Amino acid sequence: PAAVKAAVENTKGFLKLSHDVGAGGLRVFPNDFHREVPREKTIAQIAAALKEVGGYAADLGQQVRLEAPGSAGDLVTIRSILDQVGHPAVRVKLNSMARDKEGKGFEANFNLVKDLLADTLHLHELDDPEFPYLLQMKLLLQSGWTGWQLLEASAEVPDRLQALQRQREIWDGILARAQKAPS
Repeated sequence: PAAVKAAVENTKGFLKLSHDVGAGGLRVFPNDFHREVPREKTIAQIAAALKEVGGYAADLGQQVRLEAPGSAGDLVTIRSILDQVGHPAVRVKLNSMARDKEGKGFEANFNLVKDLLADTLHLHELDDPEFPYLLQMKLLLQSGWTGWQLLEASAEVPDRLQALQRQREIWDGILARAQKAPS
């Protein structure tokens, strides 16, 4: 309980800073399940903390973006958490991870959270064959999402500018194909 309380207070401080510098919000992480704690208890604890920071964020005009790393970060669990939060200032920040394809598949997992998407998401190297970027783009367009797609590339490359330009070319191609794809 003390660690959760400290995390909530730290998050409130970062939300205040985000507001003060003119940003729109911040990302938070559900992190991991623990073997000795029932999953439902962890989900409820994360949801209670998010509900508290969600109210604080809303008062500041901020958005809390729940991003999906860690064992508690799959989209099915994220949906379970946000069902308990029920606050419009707390949203899902997609992280374009290969595990989003697990279970019933990417489209089913996306559909679980599409009505709760934050105004930003992360993309990784767009030429990664493990992630369905074209399908994600198509689903984002179909859902009417109008947020920002932020590239979080981590590959070591000899020329960063050239690599960034190449990622932009790939992104433009994905967008063009998604716009032409039948609904």
